[in-house]
Amino acid sequence: MSTGDGAWGWVERRQRFGVRPGLERTQALLEALGRPQDALAVALVAGTNGKGSTTALLDAMLRADPVAAKPVGRFVSPHLMRFDERVHVDGAPVARAELEAVLDLVRPHAEAQGATFFEVLVAVALLAFARAGVHRAVLEVGMGGRWDATNATEPELSLVAQVALDHEAVLGGTLEAIAGEKAGVWRHGRPALTAADGAALDVLRAAAAARGARLTALDDLDWRGVDLGWAGVRVEGLGAGPIATPLLGLHQARNLALAALGAAAWGVPWPAIAHGAATVRWPGRLEPLRAFGRQWLLDGAHNPAGAAALAAALRSLDARPAVAVVGVSDDKAEGPLAAALAALAPDVVATRATASPRAAAVDALAAALRRSPAAPRVHVAADPDAALARALELAPAGSTVVVAGSLYLVGAVRPRLIGEAPEAFERWQ
Repeated sequence: MSTGDGAWGWVERRQRFGVRPGLERTQALLEALGRPQDALAVALVAGTNGKGSTTALLDAMLRADPVAAKPVGRFVSPHLMRFDERVHVDGAPVARAELEAVLDLVRPHAEAQGATFFEVLVAVALLAFARAGVHRAVLEVGMGGRWDATNATEPELSLVAQVALDHEAVLGGTLEAIAGEKAGVWRHGRPALTAADGAALDVLRAAAAARGARLTALDDLDWRGVDLGWAGVRVEGLGAGPIATPLLGLHQARNLALAALGAAAWGVPWPAIAHGAATVRWPGRLEPLRAFGRQWLLDGAHNPAGAAALAAALRSLDARPAVAVVGVSDDKAEGPLAAALAALAPDVVATRATASPRAAAVDALAAALRRSPAAPRVHVAADPDAALARALELAPAGSTVVVAGSLYLVGAVRPRLIGEAPEAFERWQ
């Protein structure tokens, strides 16, 4: 699967060079491009789980601000269905022709610096934002924080969502080590906001004190989240009144609260914060869809903490899935993630996102699911099409099917449910 030649084929192939920690390549690339980051104010959003939702919420709140200058930029990674989802200006993807033009501008400098795929994407986003006249941009950190390419900017506002074990081979094998990497987004004299708790919060708090960042932690404030079931979640006690979002699952309350604190720190009026929260959409994150006579719930629960949050949300919603379609990356086929996914439904279809060379082999995943304490009935399907067909055979009309695990799997299933063709883009990152 490939997008072929030209700018799109070039950036797709760059994924195979992998991840190389360090800021020097990104800094040199941005210098060669005329430092586009200097034209806009940046907020960085790091975290293990919830950083994408927090980014989407903060972007929506900034766009709802009736006073501040527009437009607003948003950078996220990975994308769900289409590459252009990564770079938004004022709530809409940057036009494909403009993205291609920016890629062409970035390409020679990226090749000269040996920039990685993600480093290229950060440069593309910042240059696209500068060309569009963006005033404020929200950047989702890719991995960690300290050495992430987004940290080559100088953020005016830094947020860290919840911290959990993930990417241990790169970030470290403990919550403390991972939190230390994420604390790299803190800046002296600037707001540092976090939804982390426990040992991770202790590390983030110490790092903020050492660097002179102005820390606000959700756990230091008197607020509460309210689960509204299928209507979403509400946060009370933070501002001039309650705010609510349609994003499902009580875990989203911490993301909503964190985004609201970020928006308030950037001077957004509370009514605009409430309006942005109410209008946000974030596909593929506990997203309900109706298709083929069934209720589908799509969630990129790609680590044990995410799978636990998904399971809790399903219980709260009384969703009771008849079938779960699951797929994970090859480093997560064994262990707690597979066990958590196995408990989602009595029938589980093991499959793989065929667009991702990193996806776990179906037979290996199926074997891990069968060994789990939940011991579901496990079925195998070689690809997303076969998995959907098998799920439809197993799930009675009117029942619920959950699709979870790799976000790449969710991104492959979602277009099929809404009647669109999947993207031809190999998914390494």
